[in-house]
Amino acid sequence: MDDEVKAAVAAGDAGAATALIVRGLGPGLLGYLVSILGRESEGREVLGEVVEEVLTSVARFRGESTVKTWTYRIAWRTAMRYREAPDRRRTRRLATLEGSGVAEALRSSTAAYQRTDAKDWLQRVRAELTPEDQSLLVLRIDRDLSWAEVAEIMGDGDAATQGRLRKRFERIKERLRERAERDGILDG
Repeated sequence: MDDEVKAAVAAGDAGAATALIVRGLGPGLLGYLVSILGRESEGREVLGEVVEEVLTSVARFRGESTVKTWTYRIAWRTAMRYREAPDRRRTRRLATLEGSGVAEALRSSTAAYQRTDAKDWLQRVRAELTPEDQSLLVLRIDRDLSWAEVAEIMGDGDAATQGRLRKRFERIKERLRERAERDGILDG
């Protein structure tokens, strides 16, 4: 996907580049946003804002990170702004993206996450975590990003940030394991 996005950007076609990103990452982004915001309606609202931000900034994408990392960083920042300023929330209209191919790509993407009892339990427990902890779990486990990518999305990407995130991740895993044992999800 990276090469295709770079080619579309080089051709000056931000709509095509954004449509490629939405087709490739849209379902995963929606699942990520729902997991850290707690509700599908909020995830979809913020996804609209993320897509608009991608569309307006993709021409400046320099390829210093992967398209996936760059896009998830935008999603992380947008979700945190959404959580911190509820009075400034605004619903994006896909009509503003019509004709770019982006709206069609967004409409055709489906939620990549499926519910099961264990996933429902995990979703409930994750909802009790801070947004930062939720994001860390989703990026590292659900999206299988490297520590360098996670650190770039959630911080400045340096080795110290990676180390702090790894320690935080281990503490989260331990808390989740203890909770799973207590709730009967895992055998003690």
